[in-house]
Amino acid sequence: MTRAWQDSTALELGRGIAAGSIDPVELTEFFLDRIAQDDPNHLVYLRTTRDRALAEAKAARDRAAAGLRLGPLDGVPISWKDLYDTAGIETAMGSPQLAGRIPERDALVLERATRAGMVCLGKTNLVEFALGGLGINNGTGTPPNACDDVTPRCPGGSSSGAATSVARGLAVAAIGSDTGGSVRIPASWNGLVGLKTTFGALPLDGVMALSPSLDTVGPLTRDVADANAIFAAMAAAQPADLSGADIADQTFLVADSIVWDKCDPSVAQTVEAAIAALEAAGAKVERAPVPEFDEIDDVLNRHGGLVVAEGYHSWRHCLDDEAKLARVDPVVRDRMMQGKAMTATDIAIAREEAARIGAALHHRMTAYSAVLAPTVPILPPAIADVATDAEAYGKANMAALNNTRLGNVLTLCALTIPCGQVSGLPVGLMLMGRPGTDNALLRIGAAAEPVLRDLMA
Repeated sequence: MTRAWQDSTALELGRGIAAGSIDPVELTEFFLDRIAQDDPNHLVYLRTTRDRALAEAKAARDRAAAGLRLGPLDGVPISWKDLYDTAGIETAMGSPQLAGRIPERDALVLERATRAGMVCLGKTNLVEFALGGLGINNGTGTPPNACDDVTPRCPGGSSSGAATSVARGLAVAAIGSDTGGSVRIPASWNGLVGLKTTFGALPLDGVMALSPSLDTVGPLTRDVADANAIFAAMAAAQPADLSGADIADQTFLVADSIVWDKCDPSVAQTVEAAIAALEAAGAKVERAPVPEFDEIDDVLNRHGGLVVAEGYHSWRHCLDDEAKLARVDPVVRDRMMQGKAMTATDIAIAREEAARIGAALHHRMTAYSAVLAPTVPILPPAIADVATDAEAYGKANMAALNNTRLGNVLTLCALTIPCGQVSGLPVGLMLMGRPGTDNALLRIGAAAEPVLRDLMA
């Protein structure tokens, strides 16, 4: 292989390990050294798991030497968002209140990744309690977006450290979580692929919950093939067959709905150019209203969001008196307390309406390969502009979440793929599929990816 390790995909490095040209221990030490040098203030990684990583890498080296590799990702080092239980390692969900919380065993998806031979480099930063789309954490610090070395910009959230660990070459791939966009937003803003899996496709055992009915596990990677391989490993299943995926076989629906309403003109222009490129490459593209998106947006605006309702319930013991509440990051506290104010009637109506509207949308989508939309309608704001300004934060946060949250509430799977740039800042195209069609969506993404990659030059 010719690419530097920090710029390589997981499967490329796995092939190098299989061929004997890459030593998993040297590979792991390489990334641990990069983390120590490039992240001295622990903004990307809250903590590394050096001893565990080296032990896992040595075991991978022994298996490779014996011809007993566990799969294509055996020996490949990845990062884990700090809400996945990790045996013997503090796991605190980005909250100072939870410091010292040390699980006794790994989350089930981490167990499965380990059984596939992946090496755990450490635990990455996130928005406190995983509640926020911009990636701001005024307690642990905010890792700056990897794509602007001049102005420190929001990395996207809540999987802020996950995205920046990959984009800055501090991990080969990352595992984040997505409750309203927390994989897709940071992936889009950092020029990565991000997979929002169907709710229930991957187990949540040992995953610290924000919203138990909406939380999903998902990878952030350099390409679709890596997302496919890592998803399969965490599902303990065979990966989708991406070979022969043809863009000419796809029929896409471009949603004429609220997904464009908050779009920065430069983002809209970039996404439209990407859609035109897919059509020029042979895809069929139809444009039509998707009223379900507008309906669910209206429901959530009138009755409140299920994320904050369930989030308050999950973490009310950290919010139930003034002293504890004062320790919560203000950008999180204000949204979490909206959940406290929601009535049981509001919550019930929101759930019932989401189920009804989702069923109608799933039926509409049967005629299409995927629904297309901008992943994030805005470019990442400067951290200084939103970190301590409640009004600016609220406006930017809701704009960032505008499109991605639809997929969570309506139980879709979704994939963001880089599709262009605006002044050097990446823009993502989101492909949305019906629930349970994750493998089909990955295959569609593999067909679209070469066309979209050409637009990143």
